[in-house]
Amino acid sequence: MGLFTNNKKLCPICGSPTPRLLATKIEGQPICKECDSQIDLPDGAVNRMSLTDFRQYLAAFAENKSLQSEFQSSYQFHIGFWSGTLYVDEAHGLLRVKEGSGWVFEGKDLKSFRISEDGETLFESGDGVLNCHASSVPDRVNDMAQIIAQFHMHKQEYERREAMEDLRNCMDESSEERRKRQRTSDLYRPRFEASAPVQKFRIEIILDHPYWQKIEDEFSGPEFDRDYPRAEDYLKSYREQTEELHLLASKLMYMMDPNAGEVHLNSSAAAQAAQSGPAAPVDAVNEIQRYKALLDAGVLTEEEFAAKKRQLLGI
Repeated sequence: MGLFTNNKKLCPICGSPTPRLLATKIEGQPICKECDSQIDLPDGAVNRMSLTDFRQYLAAFAENKSLQSEFQSSYQFHIGFWSGTLYVDEAHGLLRVKEGSGWVFEGKDLKSFRISEDGETLFESGDGVLNCHASSVPDRVNDMAQIIAQFHMHKQEYERREAMEDLRNCMDESSEERRKRQRTSDLYRPRFEASAPVQKFRIEIILDHPYWQKIEDEFSGPEFDRDYPRAEDYLKSYREQTEELHLLASKLMYMMDPNAGEVHLNSSAAAQAAQSGPAAPVDAVNEIQRYKALLDAGVLTEEEFAAKKRQLLGI
């Protein structure tokens, strides 16, 4: 008897033999592998089901299989290594969260969605319209330019002292002593530790569905290079992520309403300043000197500095 007996318990749903170990249980009774393979529910939902509830679920899942067999993924949004992927069938207006299996949702199942960065909305569904909110991240990255420039100057000074140390010791130390000193130097080498403007992006899809109320997940935003941070590199990574999120939002909105339009809501500090009238005059010479320091520190390119100089001089 026990593990090695042939007298397996039978599935209370279909009567098939059930696994001896690690079987999924409904109302304390193990179910077979075939019934178990059809479970595609939010975490913990199956544990709250009665046998009657589970039979109703299987019937609904069976009705959904025609959409499952019809589904052909034409767009994928990869959320993260541990989170998974959203799959969209644009031709049929369908969505699924598991590759090759599981529930397939139709446009009518989507009630609303919201994509945000650290709690601030970027894209959200409206009444027949996709609302696109401007982000303050570019402004905040530009505000960090002085911090980045100071880091580069600090790092350059450290590397200058390191080079002088190499010259003083190159004739007197052994190879092992040199390697040890370099390891110590690397340990204390300056690293850019400032927090990035965006920590997390979040996707929330609210469903009008008997078994799924929402799909939600989050993933990390871009980070500065700790050894050679550049504002333009960060903004490039940020734009790539937000452009992909915009594409996802557009496809979700099209599923909900193929005739939906798109509205861009201007909320960035720079845009608000532009709407409120011309900015107060600035000392162009001081500003040019400030941007020259950023150029020397490697934060700006020659082209960016030249463009800013022309702007400040009004030419």
